[in-house]
Amino acid sequence: MNIVLTGFMAAGKSAVGREIARLTGKNFADTDRMIVEAAKKPISRIFSEEGEKAFRDLEKEIVKKAAALEDTIISTGGGVVLDAENIEELRKGGVIVNLAPTIDIILARLNPEAAAGRPLVNGQPPEQICARYESRRPFYDNCDVKIVIDKERPVSETAKRVLDEIEKFLQTT
Repeated sequence: MNIVLTGFMAAGKSAVGREIARLTGKNFADTDRMIVEAAKKPISRIFSEEGEKAFRDLEKEIVKKAAALEDTIISTGGGVVLDAENIEELRKGGVIVNLAPTIDIILARLNPEAAAGRPLVNGQPPEQICARYESRRPFYDNCDVKIVIDKERPVSETAKRVLDEIEKFLQTT
């Protein structure tokens, strides 16, 4: 069974995913990293040179590859949830977990330096980041397990919470 981490930019998907992989002994895959490797260029260049549609098309291909993995912790890009087929693919072999920090935490994590490599928030005022976050919330809620993050905690603590909540979820299904 895969564990698929979804959430807005800077939700902590990659860091928490690596920690869950360490704790469980499972493999770790990051769809954004897989996209960079496939395109042989950073995501920001894909956006600037080819546009968001080209990025989303490549993301969809990568999601199919990631979904075919077994016993893997999969960290997804913030917009992967916008395509229902992506979630359908990922759900076939895994549990979908939404990491849901409050907007205040997101904004603090997306400081100008951190936002620089993120084409959809780089140079954006907080109001626009908030609007994007709110517009995606219904898509993030299409998950099996939701982990609300209302204050900064160590990554290890969040990873353990994810594992505990997945165990509860599996006991009820």
